[in-house]
Amino acid sequence: MNVNHAAVLQQNLNLTITPKLIQSMHILQLSSADLVSYLHEQSSENPLLEVSWTENKSRRSKVKQAANNGNTAFVELTANEPDTLEMVLISQLRLTGLNNRSYNIAKFLAGSLNESGLLDISLEEAAYCLQVEVSEVAEALEALQALEPAGVAARTLQECLLIQLQRAEKADRLAEVLVSNHIHELGAGKWKHLAQILNVSLEQVKQSLAFIRTLNPRPGLAYRHERQVDLKPDATIQKKNDEYVIMLHEDGMPKVSLNTQVQKLCAESDCKETGDYARKRIQTATWLIQSLDQRRQTLYRVIEAITEEQQLFLDKGLSYLKPMNLKTIADRLELHQSTISRAIQNKVVQTPHGMFELKFFFATGLITADGEAASAERIKCRIRELVDAENKSKPLSDQLLTDTLTREGLQISRRTVMKYREEMQILSSRLRGAESVN
Repeated sequence: MNVNHAAVLQQNLNLTITPKLIQSMHILQLSSADLVSYLHEQSSENPLLEVSWTENKSRRSKVKQAANNGNTAFVELTANEPDTLEMVLISQLRLTGLNNRSYNIAKFLAGSLNESGLLDISLEEAAYCLQVEVSEVAEALEALQALEPAGVAARTLQECLLIQLQRAEKADRLAEVLVSNHIHELGAGKWKHLAQILNVSLEQVKQSLAFIRTLNPRPGLAYRHERQVDLKPDATIQKKNDEYVIMLHEDGMPKVSLNTQVQKLCAESDCKETGDYARKRIQTATWLIQSLDQRRQTLYRVIEAITEEQQLFLDKGLSYLKPMNLKTIADRLELHQSTISRAIQNKVVQTPHGMFELKFFFATGLITADGEAASAERIKCRIRELVDAENKSKPLSDQLLTDTLTREGLQISRRTVMKYREEMQILSSRLRGAESVN
């Protein structure tokens, strides 16, 4: 028997999730206040990391006092902000017994939820960002969806409701069938049709619908907290010499560097364990410093791109806000949409027309008669103008507002006008008329 030996070159793509990548993504989405707290946590855990204050003396003295008084003072210093949905989920994830790899994926997904608690990116996008298999992301998502509040981390409203139905103490089998297979007919009010095709009574359909309405379509809203109005902006967009310039505000941020004294002591030690420990801590500190620099660059580039896209708003004001989505900025910067999403989280910018969250600039839009797009904020601004100018004894109904906007070239429905009016907390025409009488 002849045995032929041959050298075979096989290429394997080994996809790994690195601690550096996780840390970089986490730092990118932190607010300035949360970043300061995070840096102090890291410095307390890593003696090779030095966090020093070069400015903002009052803040520095508070930090120093907190360090002198122990953990209690530090907790009091950093306990002003309520827990976010991401923090609540991560605290639960620590108790699930997930392996480190799955935990990191689930942690990333927890940071990718929108304010409603739904997942903003697809499994494929998450796998691409983390350089892992889609099956691994799916497994981590399943673990995340098993946490509280029920329905969190769902990808659609339908999935959100199904998760809650499947976990309900008193399961409603018909409700689960309706949501699984007939959610569109249910939303359209075709209850008699549903009763016929499912061979149940109309009353049963209505009872199941009543049960569905007890579910929470936006489980994350309970953890949505309004930002304090006295927060300093992360950046300022200012016009100088007919050109807009961007200034990042870092005066309240500490200087982060390697502690050379501790590094020298470790280097002089003959103990192998000390040397290994020092090398790991130096690597961790270096990653952190690099992540901070990357955060700064990414934030600047994102604000710069927003500035270029929203020139009319900066020049003329709110009614000229341009509809824009994450893809617009992602394509301009050649970055992934999830990176843009994280960069704009918890960030505030000062403009010539006031202070706004970066998320504000990503406005949805409607098509005008000439084929252009008008932002929702621009339409709201126009509705406000019409209501302010109306005859108070004969206020404009939603239909009249719709007709006016349509004549002005906006393709808008009465239902959308009513939605925008309610979002601006403008009373209905009937109640506005009653107010004018009183």
